[in-house]
Amino acid sequence: MKIAIVNNAANYLEFNVNLIKYLQKSGHELIYLNPDYFIRKQLSKHHIPYVNCGKANAEEHYYSERHKLIQYYVRNYRLKSTEKLIREKNREYTACKSALKDAGLDMVLILNGLFNVETDVCRELKIKTFFFEHGYFPNSIQMDPEGVNADASFAELNYTDFLEFTYPHTSFMPDPEFNLEKVRHNEGVRALYRLVDPRYNRFLINFISKKRNQDKAKKRFQKAKVEEINYDGIGKYVFFPLQVNSDTQVILNSPYNSMYAAVEYILPELLKAGYKVIIKEHPMEVEPVDYSRFIDNDRVLLTQKSDLDELIKKSEFVVNINSSVGLQSVAQYKKVLLLGKAFYKNNPSCFAVDDFADPGEAFRAIDGTPVDKKAIDAYVKHFKTEIFIPGHFYKTDKDFLERIRNRLEAIK
Repeated sequence: MKIAIVNNAANYLEFNVNLIKYLQKSGHELIYLNPDYFIRKQLSKHHIPYVNCGKANAEEHYYSERHKLIQYYVRNYRLKSTEKLIREKNREYTACKSALKDAGLDMVLILNGLFNVETDVCRELKIKTFFFEHGYFPNSIQMDPEGVNADASFAELNYTDFLEFTYPHTSFMPDPEFNLEKVRHNEGVRALYRLVDPRYNRFLINFISKKRNQDKAKKRFQKAKVEEINYDGIGKYVFFPLQVNSDTQVILNSPYNSMYAAVEYILPELLKAGYKVIIKEHPMEVEPVDYSRFIDNDRVLLTQKSDLDELIKKSEFVVNINSSVGLQSVAQYKKVLLLGKAFYKNNPSCFAVDDFADPGEAFRAIDGTPVDKKAIDAYVKHFKTEIFIPGHFYKTDKDFLERIRNRLEAIK
């Protein structure tokens, strides 16, 4: 097969290089698609071919304000205007479509690809795709031809059909002669290259601001003390772990444009039903947040750094939009109220708020439904053994690469 890998963040570069080398050794033709200036130099060091789609003289009007890709960039980089963004993305789309139309590609590999122009081009040209993302359990990834998270092939299957869903596979035969390559790069140098890269520097101020906030959030969380919670004093409570405000799953797979909106919707309903609520901030929140107006330290409490598993374990049930914490809660035999679209929604312990006339009806269904541990064990086991692939993008090994090759070749 002729396979292209779409450019993504530099911290995935070692994974990409080794995956390309491994697939080449398996007899496939590989190219790296649309690398920026910095990535090109790294690819050249490892003798990996790449192709850039170039610039388009004309502009196909594919994107508008309503398109998910535009909504993502506007929210993620907090842009005040969409005109320049739409113009640039339409030019990228036109150039990419022209380049890929006769490229003879059999497949394109895309990391979390809802927000790549290449995804839309592949769908338009009917080029097969495979999407990658981190899995919802430690040391696991998602890999699906249709998409990840709520866009995965199995996302709409009911419980019974999900347990029968498996990806095709071939014989598991890691190449004993394959040698992993180390890829080292300097983030400071990469930042300098982005200053002269037209794909990035048009939104450079927004990008730098977000990166600075990410670094601050990481340092803030590392320095924060673990908070001890008096569970006996609180009594029964509902646990609501927040996602980051700019989480793509919140933006595109829920009716909310921020976590504030989600809290404003569900918190009054929980209090009206007589529940106490513990809200936990996300450790990697990159925007300045202040939830103090929701907190009374009596019925509603806020924690920034405390044991997640303990908070799940001692709760009555968990409120979640669609993050990994929801599936982790299910695995701990906790019922979960979902406020958005999630690929794990169709198991006996999940209750989508949109499936009920009002939240009160959902609460009554949660209270009246016993946990079927046997059913949950089968559900979680299926995710771990048949859906997610063991491995990590930042800790590549031969078995991991072989599992990826296996799924690619089996579904081709």
